Amino acid sequence: MPIQNGHEMEQLSKISYDLEEATRDARNSADIEVIKDLQQQLQEVQGQIQEARGKAINGSGTSTEPLFHAQLRVEECQHELKRALTNLEAFEDNVSP
Repeated sequence: MPIQNGHEMEQLSKISYDLEEATRDARNSADIEVIKDLQQQLQEVQGQIQEARGKAINGSGTSTEPLFHAQLRVEECQHELKRALTNLEAFEDNVSP
């Protein structure tokens, strides 16, 4: 079923911006559990974006550019959180008695 209007794309784009901000906050908090929770949210949103892109490509005639940029934001957030988590876990390993 193709996207009938841009509402879904706008919503996913906004969510990607919100998650980008949450990623910065999570990195700054240095809380492993917050980072892991956010990683899960990012994976879920990435799936929604990919599904929406597929619907838009399959005949709606709607430009998928906003979804493409949203996906790039989500992927960059995932990379940033992965690096932050790796660094935090390494730090904990070095600090543990």
